[in-house]
This record gives sequence, C-alpha cells and structure tokens, in this order.
Amino acid sequence: MNNSNKMTIRKELFKSSIVLSCAIIIIFSILLSSILYYSGMSNANAVIRQKNQAVNFFIDGYFTKICNTVQFLATNKKIQNAPFLGSDAHQDILKLYKSLEKADPDIHYIYSGYKNGSLLINNYIPPEGFNSVVRPWYQAAIKAAPNISDGVPYQDIKDKEWLVSISKVLIDVENKISGVVAIDCSIDKIANLLKKPEGKYKSSYSFAVKPDGEILIHHEKSFLKKNISDIINSPVNFDKKIGKFSYKLNNVDKLAYYSRIDKIGWIVVTVVEKGEIVKPIILHIFISILIIGFIAVLIAWGLSASLSKRFIVPLIELKKRVNAIIAGAYKRGSVYKYPNNEIGTIATDIEQLAENELYDRNMELQNINKKLELLSTTDQLTKLLNRHKMNSELEKEWKRAARYGNKFSIIMFDIDWFKKINDTYGHQAGDSVLSEIAGLTTKILRSTDVIGRWGGEEFLVLCPEIDLNGAKALAIKLCSAIENYRFTVSTTVTISAGVCEFDEQESIENMIKNADEKLYEAKQQGRNTVVG
Repeated sequence: MNNSNKMTIRKELFKSSIVLSCAIIIIFSILLSSILYYSGMSNANAVIRQKNQAVNFFIDGYFTKICNTVQFLATNKKIQNAPFLGSDAHQDILKLYKSLEKADPDIHYIYSGYKNGSLLINNYIPPEGFNSVVRPWYQAAIKAAPNISDGVPYQDIKDKEWLVSISKVLIDVENKISGVVAIDCSIDKIANLLKKPEGKYKSSYSFAVKPDGEILIHHEKSFLKKNISDIINSPVNFDKKIGKFSYKLNNVDKLAYYSRIDKIGWIVVTVVEKGEIVKPIILHIFISILIIGFIAVLIAWGLSASLSKRFIVPLIELKKRVNAIIAGAYKRGSVYKYPNNEIGTIATDIEQLAENELYDRNMELQNINKKLELLSTTDQLTKLLNRHKMNSELEKEWKRAARYGNKFSIIMFDIDWFKKINDTYGHQAGDSVLSEIAGLTTKILRSTDVIGRWGGEEFLVLCPEIDLNGAKALAIKLCSAIENYRFTVSTTVTISAGVCEFDEQESIENMIKNADEKLYEAKQQGRNTVVG
C-alpha cells in the first residue's frame, strides 16, 4: 500500500514538474523573445544611427571648409567693392578665385555677382542678357543674409555632374549689399558615399533630402527632385532634428533613420531592409528557446525523481503536523521519524518553532507593525504628525465638512529668522527650538486640534469646528505664547502665521496655498504677526 502511494506521489510530482516546466518555457520564451527582439532592434537602430551620423559628419565637414572659404571671400574688400574698382582689381579677384580652385579639388567654380548684373568668374563667358541678380544662387544668398545660404543643388550642363552652390551676400563700404559671392562644389563624392553599404547590413544605403522631403541625392537617379512621400505613398515629416520612420517600397519593408545637417539644412536618411534585421533575431530567439526547453525538461525530470524519492513524504507529514499545531489539534507525544538528513533537521526545528514560539512571534510582529505605523506617520524630531499624515487628516476633515456642512480652518506658521538661529547657535540648538515649539503648541491648542510638522521650520494646524475669526484668535494666542516663552537659546523666538477657512468651492490644495500666501503676507508685514 505504501509503495503504491509512493508511486502515485512520484507520478504526480513528475506530471506537475512537466506542466510547470512547460509553463516556465512558455513564459520565459515570451519574455526572452521580447527581450531579444527589442534588444536586436535597438542594436540595429544604433548601427543605422551610427552610419547616419557618420554620413552626417562627413557632409558637415565637407561643407564646413566650403562655407569657411565663402566666409573668407565675403570679407575681402576688393570683392565687396568690385563694381567700384577697375579692371586691375578684377584681375586680382579672378587670380584669387583661380588659386583657391586649384588648392581644393572639390571646388569647381568660384564667382561673384553684383547688383548691376555683372559676374566675375574664370573660364566662363556669360551669355548676352545675363543678370546675376536673378540667378538662384544670388537669391538664396539674399534670402539667407547675413548668413550663408543653405545651398542650391543643380546639374552641370556640360558634364551632367551634380553640383551645389553655397553663397553669401557682400557688403560694400556704405554698409549696403553690393552683390553675392558663391562657390560651386561637387556632390558626386557624397552620392558615392551614400549608396555604399557598410557594416553588417548589406541592404543599407543613405540619401539626402530637403526639409520638405524633396530628394536631392539618391543612387536611383529617377528619384531625384521627387518628394519622398510620393515615392513611398506615405507622408513623412522631418520636423525634428533626428528621428526614424518605416515604410514599404516594392513590397519590401524598410526601416529609416534621419538626421538634419545644421550647416546646410539638408536631411540625411539611412535605410535598411527590415527583413535583414529581423531574420537573425528570429533565428537567435528560436535557437535560444530550443536550448532552454531542452534544459528545462531535463531539470524537471531529474528534480521530480530526486524529490519524490527523498523529500515528498517527509514534507507532506511536516505540513500535516504544522497545520495541526496552528489549528490547536496537535497531540503532544505523537512522534514521526523524519529522515536523518537536512530535511529531517529542518522539520524538527520547524515543529519546535511552531509549537513553542508561534504565539510569541505573532505578538512581536504585531508590536513591530504598530511601531512601524507610528514611524510612518510621525516626525521623529518633534514627535508631531508628519506631512503625509497631515495630508490624510486634512482630506478626512475636508470630506466630513463637505458632507455635513461643518466648518474648519487651518493655521500655517513658521519660525521667524530660523536660519539665523541655526547659523548663530548651531543646528542642534535649532532642533531644540523646533521640539520646544512643538511641545508648547500642543499644550496651547485644543484637544480637537491636529498639528503636524509641514517641513523644515514650518508647521500646520488643523482646527475642526472653528471659523476664520476663531482660528485667527487661536493663532494670535499661539504667537504671543511663543514670543514670551523662554527657549533654551538665549534669544527671543517668534513666528508668523497665515490662517484660512474651509470653503467647499476650494480644494485642499487651494486651502493650503491660500494659507501659505497669508503666511508670506505676514512675513512681508514684518513677521511675528498673523494674517487671515
């Protein structure tokens, strides 16, 4: 019979262990899947963000030197006043342009246009009727003045190379705009960088758009000058400096991260196919779940076999005997022989503890709980109620007054020049003053009044069943008593108080705010006074 019972318990334990293992596997798999998925997506976002920032920094550095050159040229006196100078000065300007073009291979053209429509440029003869003022680069500089323009991209008519024009207004001797100086530089180098995949994601690439979404640089030439929202059939807003969005293009889900280039106002967008991110994550999750499941089943089988053999019967018996002790049905002298191992020792100790000390421990726990409750509601220095408890009392009194039409008032007071007391006599003396005021106030107030330390040297008194005049009289009495009391510090201590009466139209927070404002008004009136 006993052997049959042991086999049943063993089977039940094994069955329970398997069920528990399956539950743990399911729960842990869900948690693990979530953690691995979000961790993988977070890492992917970080990789895309890093590449995007690298492209951003490259473009920023690329155009910083161009902008610095434009800034330098815009301060050149000859360039500023070229319309008023002769041909020799114009030749000097063109020589300067030529030397800078040779020095920087990224610069294609340097030129300056003026209000009279003239143009200074090397290796180019303007067509008849040419007017610099109406050119886009000139208008961009005027619009951006006094700053450098954001850049005007265009495709060179000669070699079809994509260029961008960076320009800035020129100020003449009369402090007026005389014209615009501009530099055209190649963006093909940038385009080659943007389309080049780097790192772990081979499908990644970058492109540049204007803040309104118009594509400026893209390895797909058919996308140029089109709006990205039209291409992906979904609105995209670049109203933040950095951000991300997802879209579907040609039935392929893609994840994009963007950042703004402050120097020229462009948006750099870095894209990667979502499937390239998700597939490795799913594979990682699947392998992890298989390993965890296999380990969990092995542990469950081994644990159930071990426990059923060594501990189940003693534990069941221990439970019965402890329950009997708690219920008062335990018979002294009844002996059960526990196994000669740790479980037997623990079982014996538990029985003794339950039999001899359960009642004492329960009483001790009750006393501790009472002390903890007192500590949680009492200010340790003054032994008054703390702010949390006062808030609770205020809420109860407000509800009672609102329901039954009763009245009550509050007094908020604090110690005048308390910082001076601390600075002169020390913080220990300041603590003593706080304690003495707490004791004195408790003696003066009515038995129905509730006082608490509101914070620092500030106290709050709840006065049930008393109107504003009554509370104000009580506050004046308190002020007088404290002023005439001989404190342990050798100086006169006074308080200022603000009084406020219950109004069912006002919340507790507004009552406290009103009392605090009255207290502040009392301070403004010279302290040692009551305002209500």
